[in-house]
Amino acid sequence: MNDSEQLRLAPELLDVLRAGVTTAIEHGAEFVAPPHLLLGLLADPQIGPAIDPLVPREHIVKAAAEAGKKLPEVTEVAEGPLLPSEQPPFARYDTLAFRSRDGTRTLYLDGDAYHVFIEGARRAVGVYRPKHLVYGFTAEAVKDRDLLSLFGSDPQSVTAAVDPF
Repeated sequence: MNDSEQLRLAPELLDVLRAGVTTAIEHGAEFVAPPHLLLGLLADPQIGPAIDPLVPREHIVKAAAEAGKKLPEVTEVAEGPLLPSEQPPFARYDTLAFRSRDGTRTLYLDGDAYHVFIEGARRAVGVYRPKHLVYGFTAEAVKDRDLLSLFGSDPQSVTAAVDPF
């Protein structure tokens, strides 16, 4: 994908991302981490049943609960010029933000979740779907032991399970 192309986010992907945000909120996290996104994928009516038998759900749930304890590895983006008496309306980071399912909260992806998201986007053509997010996970899992542990011993089986979608 080059800079002049736009990639649309499928409504199903937005549902997965919102489910990930909601999961992060439920676990008291300030940022959305990869296990939160993976739980969002497991909640998807198509992708979830395809990958559920292949991933260690208990390990993912435990990782989601612990994700809020680690540093998010993002950088705060400075606000434009403000008067000395003004405060920025909210903190902004060099990542992406998504709303919760109910639309009441917005959280940013942490650094690892952002890398997974971007890797998935690189594998999408025209429309970014939940299966592309799975592809992003498996691509990043090759480089990251923590992500690999979320997929068990065979991430390629997870990829193959979502190929039809």
